[in-house]
Amino acid sequence: MSRRKAKTPSLQKRLLLYILVILALSSFFSIVIIANILPVSLEFFASLDDEVKVGVARILLVYNIVSMGTAFALSAHLIYFSINRTLKPIRAMTEGTKKVSEGDFNVVIPISDSRRTELAVLTESFNKMARELSLINMLNNDFINNVSHEFKTPISSIQGFATVLLGTDLTEEQKEYAGIIVHESERLTRLITNILSLTKLENQVIVPEQEQFLLDEQIRHSVLLLQNEWTNKNIGMNIGLTRISCIANAQLTQQIWHNLLGNAIKFSSENGRIDVSCSIQDRTAIVSIKDYGIGMDRTTLAHAFDKFYQGDSSHAGEGNGLGLSLVHRIVELCGGTIDVKSEPGIGSEFIVKLPMIPMSSC
Repeated sequence: MSRRKAKTPSLQKRLLLYILVILALSSFFSIVIIANILPVSLEFFASLDDEVKVGVARILLVYNIVSMGTAFALSAHLIYFSINRTLKPIRAMTEGTKKVSEGDFNVVIPISDSRRTELAVLTESFNKMARELSLINMLNNDFINNVSHEFKTPISSIQGFATVLLGTDLTEEQKEYAGIIVHESERLTRLITNILSLTKLENQVIVPEQEQFLLDEQIRHSVLLLQNEWTNKNIGMNIGLTRISCIANAQLTQQIWHNLLGNAIKFSSENGRIDVSCSIQDRTAIVSIKDYGIGMDRTTLAHAFDKFYQGDSSHAGEGNGLGLSLVHRIVELCGGTIDVKSEPGIGSEFIVKLPMIPMSSC
């Protein structure tokens, strides 16, 4: 037969009990003192002059006010302490829930109360849920990584054979089909490459191979790499770049500008314009890439950095919905932030902020 453990009163209850005991003892001694001294005090008080009586009355009034104020302050402090102690784990739970909703499953909320209270049970369940989600996420990433590796080789073979076929004596219809095979295999190759890159970055904490380079020159180089794409649509590039020296992984940051510029070109209309600028403020590099294309509605804007999400179905065949997810993860690894402003029919602006202080990551 198990013996139930006696419940230990909480700290708030013990404090409240101590204060009640002190108040009861004070009241008891006050009654005793008043009962013994009151007759003498009244007789003595009656023999005093009127001015003295007024002075004594004032002293008693001040004493009562101070006593009441002290009692009120102690009560308020006790209430504040109790509420703060109760809300502290709830605040921790709120913060942990927010992190989990953002995809961080490595959250552990400490259980400060050793007793099996409802809040302690809830915290324990939350930690268990986070561990399970972390395990599921890891298994999911491993599965995607393994499948992507298995697909990469046969898709490369298909692309190679289709490219060879294009150089042979084929009919126009056959060449069209072979061209579709090459195009779609290239798109699948890009998808697999992005999946592998994103999986690697999601499990990465520190960015290696940091080097010093000119950030403005890197952005300018990205614009030149995409020159064929924006000249084919007759898009004007308005470039205003401040000279900025950066210490980071140049290969990763190059992907940021390449993806953002590629999106700006893709969603810009013919004869459009794209503004590209970078500046430095308070030891932070601020890069802005703004287009005047189709823009995004609120729903698309809310999921802009979600994996595989594509808001504009008319351009779904041109991408795989991983570009912005890659950009977001790289910026996070660099200790920076990325924000987007967009309105349908007006355009979109992506603002990347990267710290220029040498860090372990970027």
